[in-house]
Amino acid sequence: MACWMPLFLRLYLLPVLLIFFQTASSRAGTASDGVCNAHDPVRLQIAISGLRSAKGDVTIMLYGDRQEDFLKKGGRLARIRVPAKAGEMRVCIPVPAPGSYALSLYHDEDGNRRLTKNWLGLPTEGYGFSRDAAASYRLPELEDAVFTALPGDTPVRITVRY
Repeated sequence: MACWMPLFLRLYLLPVLLIFFQTASSRAGTASDGVCNAHDPVRLQIAISGLRSAKGDVTIMLYGDRQEDFLKKGGRLARIRVPAKAGEMRVCIPVPAPGSYALSLYHDEDGNRRLTKNWLGLPTEGYGFSRDAAASYRLPELEDAVFTALPGDTPVRITVRY
């Protein structure tokens, strides 16, 4: 029985599929190694401290350098969720290219996939921003949280506030 696909197409698709499945399997990681692999040209090595429990997940959102996108619905470049670890944990995420980025995160202890707030609209779950940007009476501006990611590993520290 002959294959319906031309030989040149089969020869092209085989390496593409192999690369896809290799990348997908190598990105399946734990909270300690995140979703990076050695072939990612730009990696954020995120150290998260201050988690009060190992309940639920930590949701991390990556934003670019546009103020109008920062912390806005639909404005993020990426979102990952990793299992929480009490105290300090490390997560690695790849970014598209060197440049300016900002991160926000929240500790989704109740597992509802959103930052839970009280009746006043104040968070009841932990949250944090890159450069430990303050969010006492208002959300931080992009300039408070933005950092530069360089080729290779870029360290980022975030302290979770409750």
